[in-house]
Amino acid sequence: MKSNLNTQKINALLNAATAQLSPEILDKLRMARTRALDRQRIRQPVPVLAWLGGSHSGQHESQHFPKPMLWLMGVVLAASLISGILVYRNYLIEHEIIDVDIAILTGDMPINVFLD
Repeated sequence: MKSNLNTQKINALLNAATAQLSPEILDKLRMARTRALDRQRIRQPVPVLAWLGGSHSGQHESQHFPKPMLWLMGVVLAASLISGILVYRNYLIEHEIIDVDIAILTGDMPINVFLD
């Protein structure tokens, strides 16, 4: 059964009920509310790798992305890093070969070094 709540009526009923309470009880309720708000867990930034596990301090659940999406983002990040490393490594090897070829062609390095 679905019912529509009228927040204005609820607010009026609660205000009327508080008028019937004694000042001591109202002070205790205010103190209890303040203590509860002080103990409320404040959200703190969580490292990306902790998102992949789905927990940080055993309690964090990401509100931004579903767990499979987090795993996908981690895999894409790892693949990007690996491909970047491989491209840079190939770049260095290519330039090393070019430097050796230039040294052989200009006569700075004898070709006998590579014939063995």
